[in-house]
Amino acid sequence: MALAQTLPSPDSALVDFDFLLQTLYTKLLPESLRWNLGENLYNTYIGVRRKATGARLGSAFLGDITVKYLEWGRPQLPKLLLLHGFADSKDGVLPYAHALSKRFHVIAPDLPGFGDSEKPARVTYSLDQFETWVTRFADKMHFDRFVLAGHSLGGAIAAELSGKIPGRVQRLILISAAGLVPTNDGDNIYERILNGHNPFEVSSYEDFRDFFNLIFSDPHKAPLPVKNYLYMKFAANRKWYHKIFLDMMGDISSEEYIEMRKQEQIKKFEAIRTPTLVVWGNYDGFFPESIGSWMHRTIRDSRYALIDGAAHMAPMEQSEKLAKLTLSFLNS
Repeated sequence: MALAQTLPSPDSALVDFDFLLQTLYTKLLPESLRWNLGENLYNTYIGVRRKATGARLGSAFLGDITVKYLEWGRPQLPKLLLLHGFADSKDGVLPYAHALSKRFHVIAPDLPGFGDSEKPARVTYSLDQFETWVTRFADKMHFDRFVLAGHSLGGAIAAELSGKIPGRVQRLILISAAGLVPTNDGDNIYERILNGHNPFEVSSYEDFRDFFNLIFSDPHKAPLPVKNYLYMKFAANRKWYHKIFLDMMGDISSEEYIEMRKQEQIKKFEAIRTPTLVVWGNYDGFFPESIGSWMHRTIRDSRYALIDGAAHMAPMEQSEKLAKLTLSFLNS
């Protein structure tokens, strides 16, 4: 399914106005002032949201790395471990976690390399390494049996983990999950990378605006100072994201290598025996909906749900709808 068929057409007047505001803002204020203003506004907003949802901030040492996490709900409740996506953090899944916290004891870590967790440079950030870290984290949190939910990259890690420790993962929720690599499947992130353009490697505001348009159904909600700060932050992390992405993906420089990766991943998904909910946004600009239905067909015991009007960031934009689908699945 091509991207043009999946995403709604952006309002050209809004796009032009956004670019005009960004140009004026950049010319009027020096970079240091824009960074400080945007960072302060962003951190204040995050702080207010954490307090409003009753989030508790924690830290865990895993033997070789320190991981920061947010926690909701009473420890006596059933356990749910929630993993965020690439270049995101524990705050990206905050509204979804909060919506589940009356029913579950929810913990969402910053994956190593992202957010406030440590970012060791001399480590290969493969899915196997992430799986090892997350397993150690679950041990540290005394999550012996738990529901495992993952968004985007977190979904790929969750699928990996469910295959390694199936006796501990009670149910699996995959939200716009990475993992299955398509070929000849229209406009998606893998084909963009194959053509020499990784959306995560932002080098201009135009790149960042295109990235925002891919992941959000309404990218114009973010105030300009915050959006500009996030752009500068992404640009500053460009080389870091490049390193982690190459570590995870391995060689996808040709259709032959992509096909090999796809066959490897199909075998992993076919081996999943945990009851699974696959959830997708019908406007997802990263991974077309066909990948979600493909995951559903590949995982033996799975259900499939589409969230109308959602793009890639459903845990943030459509948290209530996503939580309702999740609880319905977990109560079945």
